[in-house]
Amino acid sequence: MKIKSLTIGILAVVVALVVASPANAQWGSFPGWGTGPSWYGSGPGGFGPGWGAWGPGYGAGGYWNHISPVSPYLGRVQIKGDVDYSNQIDFADAALGNEAKRNPNGLIVGSGEMTKLLLTCQPNADRQSSVGEPKVRLPFPVLVASLELRGINLAHKKGRFATFEDEVAACGRVLIWLDHTKRYLLLDSSDPTRRRVEWPYSSSVPPERVFVEGVSPTQPGSAFIVTLELDDSNRHGLSKIFSEPAIWDRQLISVQTPGKQPKPWKDMTPVWVTRHTAGK
Repeated sequence: MKIKSLTIGILAVVVALVVASPANAQWGSFPGWGTGPSWYGSGPGGFGPGWGAWGPGYGAGGYWNHISPVSPYLGRVQIKGDVDYSNQIDFADAALGNEAKRNPNGLIVGSGEMTKLLLTCQPNADRQSSVGEPKVRLPFPVLVASLELRGINLAHKKGRFATFEDEVAACGRVLIWLDHTKRYLLLDSSDPTRRRVEWPYSSSVPPERVFVEGVSPTQPGSAFIVTLELDDSNRHGLSKIFSEPAIWDRQLISVQTPGKQPKPWKDMTPVWVTRHTAGK
């Protein structure tokens, strides 16, 4: 009886350790990743929606069943523009933070003027398995990058207008081109059928830059928002249950006449100069 009781006791300890190990990972064994109920997502997982420790699904395996901890995000997304009007998109623009990107008036483009936006959309390579036997297991079949353009009403908490016609009248018009030669139009704010473009990673990748052209001025109290998004929206059937929050970045844009002046690349020198040096 003593041997039997001892065996049962040992088995109980082993079971407790086995259960405690995934439970510890589930509730966040990594610093800052949830030492209690989840602060990100809908379950008691340490990080991420559902019941996972840092991704959907039950248990600590995460999205791609990693053994080691990985970043919970789908990837990295960013829009960069010349928000300090220096004729360069550099660290000086980044130093201004999101204020110049997401507060009115945003990036000011003149009517008849065009400016470049740099787009970064990189799926998280850490989410691709690199532990164990090499396997082809990629997220690209479900990942979709998109670029969306819409006018917003600054007087409405959700930015909405009563009608599409009201939006066009208040926001003016901008065009987004694939290149500066204007050979391929991506988006047109005044055309409801050309306000969003997608690049499914299973067949394409998003461009590294686009060009925004101001056509007609934006009225006070209005603006445009350009949104770059990465989402795992290309799912089917039951796999939609395990979808994750999208990653996105935005740039506020306003059209003015004239645009933001002066810009360093504008030639501001006078046509005629009198130096009063005749005869000397």
